[in-house]
Amino acid sequence: MTETEVTSGLNVREKIAHIDQMLADHDRKRQEIRYAPWVLIVPAIIGALTAGAALFAAGAAFMKVFG
Repeated sequence: MTETEVTSGLNVREKIAHIDQMLADHDRKRQEIRYAPWVLIVPAIIGALTAGAALFAAGAAFMKVFG
């Protein structure tokens, strides 16, 4: 075997190893992603509670002024 054949064989193996590593990284990242509906629901609930508290305070102030 000549030196160029050995070098080209190593380059191919290195490229295959790099592709395998990229695929493994992609699979690992995909497993880390999970659906979390509470991330969307909790802020909506907090916003609704805040709006309700503001309306209650406005109604109490209105009743105090005109009641």
